[in-house]
Formats: sequence, structure tokens, C-alpha cells
Amino acid sequence: MKRLLLLLALLGVASAAPGQVDVAAELRTAHDLVAQSLREYASGQREAAFKTARAAYLDHFEYAEPPLRVLNPDLILEMEYRFADLRNGMKSGANLSELRAVAGDIDGSLRKAESIVNGTGVLAPTLAATGGFTILFREGLEAALLMAAILAYLASTRNDRLRRGVWWGAGAALAATALTWAAATYLLSIAPISRELISAVTSVIAVVILFYLSFWMLQQGDRKRSAEFMRARVSQAVQSGSLGAVALVTFTTIYREGFETVLFYQALAVASGPVQGYMYLGVALAALALVAVFAALFRLGRRLPTQQLFPALVTVTALFAVAFVGNGVRAFQEAGWLPVTNLYGRVPTLDPNVAALTGLHPTVETLAAQGLMVLVYVIGFAVLRARERRPSRTGAPV
Repeated sequence: MKRLLLLLALLGVASAAPGQVDVAAELRTAHDLVAQSLREYASGQREAAFKTARAAYLDHFEYAEPPLRVLNPDLILEMEYRFADLRNGMKSGANLSELRAVAGDIDGSLRKAESIVNGTGVLAPTLAATGGFTILFREGLEAALLMAAILAYLASTRNDRLRRGVWWGAGAALAATALTWAAATYLLSIAPISRELISAVTSVIAVVILFYLSFWMLQQGDRKRSAEFMRARVSQAVQSGSLGAVALVTFTTIYREGFETVLFYQALAVASGPVQGYMYLGVALAALALVAVFAALFRLGRRLPTQQLFPALVTVTALFAVAFVGNGVRAFQEAGWLPVTNLYGRVPTLDPNVAALTGLHPTVETLAAQGLMVLVYVIGFAVLRARERRPSRTGAPV
């Protein structure tokens, strides 16, 4: 049974990472580098020791993580923090005896790694599927509403000939989105920087966009101004009488949503890790739901209760932002750019896959960043509500 589990885990790694990964060899190399880092530290080469310890984790242990994380997530989580303790101790000049104790814990865990037999649970796949569904559905719904608005404007001008330009532009935007996803995946795989730094930067950009979208969706005035701007662009394209101009307006409008979708999925794919397949299941379900939405909008001519959907979309968008903040800080920590103050063993810890999808990692820095993000959201929502309740001076009855 153990051999079967290990074989399945190895097959999973082979399909998830470029090339064939020899898990046992990566674990042995990580063990040897930990020992080498202690020798370098003992000889006074602190900078070299830190780099060697970091290489043991980033360049070797991380490649062995996927199957081990699936089989025993608790042990892998503990090892991640022990590696962080080793790096932090070397950077801060800790006593050699303390570092030897940490290294001993790491070595013992490395020896146990080949006999891991646990699974991933249910919550992580559920979160991954929910995330996959929500991102595509939110962005797809926004694109559908924008297309409906453009087609409605063309119908008001009774210029049916230009409707083909809308569908051409939308089709080109979908194709460009698919190419963007493929290009982003390839470029990130060959980027000359660490995977952790890539994950951190992607998370930061995603957080900024999600934060903007959260408050934009709550402000009716901003949505109206955006719709007016879009109608003005469509009006200019219609006046030109060119199918290409209408297609270009539609393309730029829809592709913006597609680009955001690619960015969010890149961040979510990293967080999903071994349960990434469930993320794609959520994507497939969202695609089916969007087919129904498009049919209701363009075939049946029905109006959707989008106003009632905004609170739910805002809530989910805010939760994504909080999760990505935690993951971004954690990625900066793993890359050695931020300190790590471990709370492992002092606060309840989640399954590593759940922690990656929620951003809830047991360090002071990640939890503080998420707490600050929640506080910013609370203050921002309170300010918006106060503005909405404030009576308008210009609109007062005479």
C-alpha cells in the first residue's frame, strides 16, 4: 500500500513539474546542504551559510513538496517553518548549538518523509473549486453586461450591420485572453527569479486590482461614469460606420476583464498547488453558468438582478484580496525578503493546502498583514456607507 501511494505521488509530481523529479534524491540533497550550511556557519561564513540553507529549501526540498504535501500536510508545514527558523537564525547570528538543534529537527523530518501516508482532506478542494468558479463567473458576468450594453446601444441606433463587429471583437478578446494565459504561464516558468518572488509579485498586483474592484463595485456613481465613458466610445465607433472600430472598442472592453482573469488565476493556481484540479473544476462550472447567463441576456432578452449580486461579489472579492495578501507576505518570507516570526505550535494551524488558499499562515507578519487589510476594508466600507447616507445638498427639494 505504501509503495502504491508513493508511486501515485511521484506520478503527480512528474505531471506537475517540468521533467521527472526524484523525490528521494531531492530530500538527500536538501539534507546534505543543511549539513553544509552548518559547517559554513561554524567557520564564520554566515552569508554563504544563509545562501546554502536557502538553496536546500528553495532548490531541492520544494521540488519534493507536492507529493509529500498530499500525503502528510502537517509534517510538511512544520518542515517549512523549521527551514525558515534555520535561515533566520543564520541571518541574525544565532548560537551554533541552537542552529544544530533546528537542523536536527529538519533532518529527522526528512528521514520520515518517505513513509508519509496521509491525504489532503475535503476543505482545500472545496476552496479551490469555489475560487475557480468565482473568479471566472465574476469577470465573465462583467464582460456579459458590457457586451449587452454595447448591443443595446447599437439597437437604439438601429444599426444592425455593426453588431457583427461586437461579436468579432468579443471573439478576438477571448482568443487574446487564452494566449495571454499561455504566455504568462510560459514566461513565469522561465523567469530568472525565484518562484517565491514571482508568487509574491503576482499576489501584490492581484491584491491592488481586487482592492480597487471591491470599492468600485460598491460605488454606483463610478459604475455610471464608466458606462457613460463606454457609451461615448461606442458612439464614436458607430459614427465612423466601421466594423473594425466597433470590434476594437469591444475587444479592449472585454480583454480588460480577460487580463484580470489571467492574473487572478495565476495567483490562485500557485495557492491551489496539489488541489489545482479542483480549481479547474470550478472554472468548468463557471463556464456552464456563464452560458446560461449569456442565453438569458442575448437570447431571451432578460434583465439579470445584478444589483442584488454586487454585495456577494464584493464580499468574495474582499476575501480573495485578504487571502492573496497573506500569500504574498508568505512568498516574500520564503524568498528571504521579509523576516519570519513563527507562531507554529502557539496558534492553531490549518492544513497547508487550506492555508495556501486562505492565506492564513502561522507567522506574525502574514497575520498582521491580513488583519491590516481587513481593517482597511472595514474603514473603507464604513466611509462609503456614511457618504451614501449623507443628504445631497444639490438634490434637496425646493
